[in-house]
Amino acid sequence: MSILQKRIYRNFVVLILVCIVTLAISFGLLFMNAARTQEMAAIRDNAYLIAGLINQGDYSHAQNLRGGSTRMTIISREGWVLMDSNPATDLTVNRRDREEFIQATQYGSGEAIRDSDTLRAETFYYAILLQDGNVLRFSRTLNSLGQVIPTILPILVMVTLVILALAYFIAHRLTIRIIKPLAEVDLEKTNIIPGYGHNESLYEEIWPFIKKIDSQRQEISKQFSTIKQRADTIEAIIANMREGLVILDEKGQVLVANKSVLDIFKFSKEKDIIGKNIRHIYRDPEFIQGVTKSLAGTHLEISFARNERNYNVFLNPVAYEKNRGAIIFFLDITEGFKAETQRREFTANVSHELKTPLTTISALSEMMVNGMAKEEDISEFATKITGHTHRLINIIDDIIRLSEFDERKIEKDFTTFDIYDLAKSVVAALQEKAAERFVEIELTGQSLTLKANSRLLDELMFNLIDNGIKYNKEGGSVTLDISEEKGWCKISVSDTGIGIAKAHQTRVFERFYRVDSSRSKRTGGTGLGLSIVKHITEHHNGKISLDSTEGVGTTITCQIRQ
Repeated sequence: MSILQKRIYRNFVVLILVCIVTLAISFGLLFMNAARTQEMAAIRDNAYLIAGLINQGDYSHAQNLRGGSTRMTIISREGWVLMDSNPATDLTVNRRDREEFIQATQYGSGEAIRDSDTLRAETFYYAILLQDGNVLRFSRTLNSLGQVIPTILPILVMVTLVILALAYFIAHRLTIRIIKPLAEVDLEKTNIIPGYGHNESLYEEIWPFIKKIDSQRQEISKQFSTIKQRADTIEAIIANMREGLVILDEKGQVLVANKSVLDIFKFSKEKDIIGKNIRHIYRDPEFIQGVTKSLAGTHLEISFARNERNYNVFLNPVAYEKNRGAIIFFLDITEGFKAETQRREFTANVSHELKTPLTTISALSEMMVNGMAKEEDISEFATKITGHTHRLINIIDDIIRLSEFDERKIEKDFTTFDIYDLAKSVVAALQEKAAERFVEIELTGQSLTLKANSRLLDELMFNLIDNGIKYNKEGGSVTLDISEEKGWCKISVSDTGIGIAKAHQTRVFERFYRVDSSRSKRTGGTGLGLSIVKHITEHHNGKISLDSTEGVGTTITCQIRQ
């Protein structure tokens, strides 16, 4: 039996019980009132009968009332009891203040209902004034509800049991009949229209509710679909964000964490971080303090480094329902941080590189202007000034070239040419410089047609060979090799020079970075050549690699897509 059926059944039974009890009490009261009215009428009739006999001097019938249910009392005009059929009557009590006595002396008869001190029950009194001036009073106890109910209780119990048995059967059948049409309603159907098929027996009174429920069901279905779509969208956005996102509850436990956060804290699965306290995951004091302040309602921004990456961390408090939480946003600023670091280093290096030759030029020029230089030294000073001037021009040209690469101002300007022929011209241009340092240049490889920027590749090979000459040993060699490999043009420059230590190999392509700054100054290097080579390679969507052994030599390979 369903809850609704139980409620209907229970309400039927309770209603029937209430009706039975109400009827029983009502009939009891009616019966009691009828009995009381009949008793009072009988007392009045007896009172008039006995009063008539007494007035005629016949007291025989009055004596017969002694010991009966009706009590007879004769009271003098002063209120004293002259005779009473109840032997327990207290004759010392004056009755002149009794209501029925007063009415009888004034109007000839009187009556009253009150609790009797003698009979200890609700009593009806009726008094008649006799011809001799005395008062004849009759009294009798009246039936109360408590006296009536016991007489009808057995009948009431039997009737109640019979009615309850019938009520159980009727309520059960009636409940099933009432519930059946409701149970047959299929709210999943969209054509719930009165008078069609299985809906014919449905009550008209509940059709507005059925329609409302159906309308709300469809509306809820649409809203649920919208919410699910939004949730899926938000989940997809959060999951695919490069930035890390963590949502905390008021205790600092992780409720949501995307994949970027897993990567930051080196977790393989989401379940490894969900439910844990963020303070236990990353125990950095500044970070923990920031989380605590954020959960307390403060907006914060902090920075920290982890796994060789730099992050800006934004901590924002969030209030939901009656609780507090926080959203932590991890913004990876590694590239920007490196760029800023490089910018500062670049500025410092440029300032240093420009200051050194300018200081020398200024000092030598000032000596010449002030006549402090000897006649025979002027030519030497002029030579030094010219050398430093060329060095300044080279540095400025290289800086301008790198700036153009940074700002992507260099046009592609690709043409088709033979890279091997271009390599021959570069080698020829550097033969004299190589001979001065007793270094031999060798070109190997094959003829290879390439579509690229010939001017930039000329500069690339020139810088690589020039470095190979500068940092080589006396009697050493530099080899330029042009080859093809799986659709790539490989430009390799190998030397037998001093080589590069492992600790420096990852940084040699940085601007102004020198393994040995004193040697670079002697050779006239600006520290920008390899950086320019790297940018030219990337400009052609190529790849660059370095293989070097300290004291043995270095090979730098640039791969350009054909």
